[in-house]
Amino acid sequence: MKCKKQGRSSSTLLLGPCAAVLFFATSGLSLAAPYKLGPGDTIEISIGGLPDQRNRTQIQIDGTIPLPGGGTVEVAGLTPAQMQNRIETLLQARILRQRLTDGRDQAFVVKPGDVMASVVEYRPVYVSGDVLTPGQQTYRASMTVRQAVAVAGGFSLLRSRGMQPGATDPADLVRDYQSLATEYTKEYFHIVRTGAELDGRDTFDATPPSDISLPASVIGSVVQAEKDSLKTSQSDYRTEQRFLDDAVKQTDAQFATLKKQQEGEEKGVQADEEELERVMKAFGSGLLASPRVSESRRALLLSSTRRLQTSVELMRLQRQREDFVRQAGRVTSQRTINLLREQKDSNVRLADLRVRMQALSQKLQPIGGSGAIPVNSGELNPDVVVVRRLGQQWDRIPASVDFDVEPGDVIEVTLRPAPAFSN
Repeated sequence: MKCKKQGRSSSTLLLGPCAAVLFFATSGLSLAAPYKLGPGDTIEISIGGLPDQRNRTQIQIDGTIPLPGGGTVEVAGLTPAQMQNRIETLLQARILRQRLTDGRDQAFVVKPGDVMASVVEYRPVYVSGDVLTPGQQTYRASMTVRQAVAVAGGFSLLRSRGMQPGATDPADLVRDYQSLATEYTKEYFHIVRTGAELDGRDTFDATPPSDISLPASVIGSVVQAEKDSLKTSQSDYRTEQRFLDDAVKQTDAQFATLKKQQEGEEKGVQADEEELERVMKAFGSGLLASPRVSESRRALLLSSTRRLQTSVELMRLQRQREDFVRQAGRVTSQRTINLLREQKDSNVRLADLRVRMQALSQKLQPIGGSGAIPVNSGELNPDVVVVRRLGQQWDRIPASVDFDVEPGDVIEVTLRPAPAFSN
């Protein structure tokens, strides 16, 4: 078709037929022809009044489908409305049989209004090229290139890089990145939890790191595990500290009791010494017999022995109290040392994970730190070609991201550098 030049006034721009065709082709807002069925589409034929006569079948390579009651019909190349008319024409006045609930067969004459033929599943579309996860996709009504690319994970150079010999598959890179992000989150909250333990707090800030994107369920499970650990650790530590504090208090009470006992025994020893001295003077004067002296000596010996035993017990209690105090201090110091060591190890692992995540991020996000390349990024533009079968030929149709795709289309995406404009 030849295009004629159109005149243009100073205020009006007239578009000729060729300009209109160019406009619709580049904008993706083409006037689509009625869809024609092809092999791979799934058709369902139902007959009113016969609930068990609902047949779902796929159009075969030869373009035919089986009919209820026997026979086949060619539907490839027809529109859905034409298919409905053809099947309705072939089935009308046909006698079908259905089995009743009591086991008897009943004849049923098909009338034109009883037949319903519809497309229940279209041929898939295929996306290839510079998208994150190319492959087959289920076709949905009014599907556009933009929607198909979105389902494929967005525009990305990763796939083309992943196709290089020896390169890692993009799905593996995404999986590894998510795994590292999970480990990073665990180490991050472990550091936060140990910090809370060191400060003697029972809670910690559960806000996840801003540079990590994980499902809320994953982050919630990590936070809950650390909360449970904090609760258990704090409970065990405080229980042990209470035990040692109670032991110190009990020792102090025993020490106070023995101290009073020692004071009483000290007075008893002094009294026995004075008694022995008085008895010895009386014995020297001949006023008392020797057995009385022996009794006074034995009494002094017993009171001195009790005083000595009490002094030894006081010394033992003093050492025991000091052991309890030192043990409480050791528990606190060892706990602090262990927590600081855990924090140091977690910080080292956190730094290592951060480096590994950055390395993976550079592979996953090759364009300015963005894994999904925006269409208007100013760096790369998507070049889209829709490969469509028209009759016996395959046509390559340049398209925009808003171009309407049809079942069976192959969408080829290539990211190209944006043209440089100079002033």
